[in-house]
Amino acid sequence: MAEDEYDLVVVGGGIAGYTAAIYATRKGLRTLLVEQDQLGGVCLHRGCIPTKSLLEGAYSFLRAQTWSATLSSQEVWRRLHQRKAEVVAQGYDSLVRLLRRHRIQVEKGRGSLVAPGRVAIPDLGKVVETRWTILATGSSPIPLKGLPWDGSRILSSDHLLELDELPQHLIVVGGGVVGVEFASLLLDLGVQVTIVEIMPRLMSQEDREISQALEKALSSRGASVLTGARPIPEASHMSRDGVELAVAREEGPCRIRGTHVLVAVGRTGNVQGLGLEDVGVAVKGGFIQVGGNLRTTQEVIYAIGDVAGGPLLAHKAAQEGRLAVEDLCGGSPCPLDRTLVPRVAYCRPQVAAVGLTEEEATALGFKVRARRFSFRYNSMAHIVGETEGFVKVVYDQETGRLLGVHALGHHVEELIGEAALALKAGVSLREWADVLHPHPSIVEALGEAVRMGAGTSIYL
Repeated sequence: MAEDEYDLVVVGGGIAGYTAAIYATRKGLRTLLVEQDQLGGVCLHRGCIPTKSLLEGAYSFLRAQTWSATLSSQEVWRRLHQRKAEVVAQGYDSLVRLLRRHRIQVEKGRGSLVAPGRVAIPDLGKVVETRWTILATGSSPIPLKGLPWDGSRILSSDHLLELDELPQHLIVVGGGVVGVEFASLLLDLGVQVTIVEIMPRLMSQEDREISQALEKALSSRGASVLTGARPIPEASHMSRDGVELAVAREEGPCRIRGTHVLVAVGRTGNVQGLGLEDVGVAVKGGFIQVGGNLRTTQEVIYAIGDVAGGPLLAHKAAQEGRLAVEDLCGGSPCPLDRTLVPRVAYCRPQVAAVGLTEEEATALGFKVRARRFSFRYNSMAHIVGETEGFVKVVYDQETGRLLGVHALGHHVEELIGEAALALKAGVSLREWADVLHPHPSIVEALGEAVRMGAGTSIYL
């Protein structure tokens, strides 16, 4: 094989791309990984890792205040940024060592398609030949028309991660995962927060009871939550001191004054400059179109991760990297069932879910039954002082089939993996009810909710 000939070229070095490259190399494929920015992508540098580092630090600060800690919020913000940088650097160093251990060839530059079997890297002035190509270029925040980012007053999530000084009053436009996570983070640091969401409730894709309880929890912490509210950028005003955002609501228009605005209205795939039109790769709604095997409209070109559409989650992206390589190597991997992808919002209290919501299950014709177990009856929740929230199990009343699990509470991200396993394995409620959980633990609440569904709980 010539120097510039490969079995596989992966364009994009985020979690989807580097997982695919490592998996392909382990299967004996000569692989090239092309990344124009930093290895690790959004997840490591501007998404999962830095935001969760800040969230955990802010929560620790809040708890420390109960023990008479005297640090100011601004000083904590600066220290959190230092800690965030350390965590990201550690993750980056580990990733570089991992790629070196697998002898992954990495080129720094922007890759683009010239033909189905040719990838150009203009920064290096060369075109490489490849049997297969995997596109893993990720996603970027969507701007709000009429309210462009300036990095000073009007912010994207990327901007807010690097903001030197805490806002005095943050207006969050968008009540999805990104919006509520940043709202929660800044509430813990004593910032005034207003959330403006166009849908009737926060995180409208999640179970109704969960999202309603989340709104109540954020409001009790001091957030002002406006749902069914649409920003009117053309009627808004900027000043030296901040922003006055005009908002349309059913109750009538209103104006909100804040020092900063975070625009968190969604993300779109990084599809520009890839040469997709030139080679006939279809794009719809800002994302590359793929089939169940993750192939695009060109058989030898795959797309994985955020650029291939939602859910826009790192663990889903990594799994697609494995599945795409398995497919191009001639295997027959089971297509990813996106309803079985666990999802978490790392706000306080956390939201975690997998499977169908009660509303989705009802719409599909199931005879739905739901059982809830409150953290008020969980010993570990009392030990850590976090009794807010509940675990909800959704199942079919006629067959006992498990349909979904939803949770709101302290560190519920640690219990949702078990629920994902139960759904994937097709475990019945009665079988699952026999599984023992350590006492005391947060995950006991999941076990008790399952036993309530199975009819064996002492709390019934």
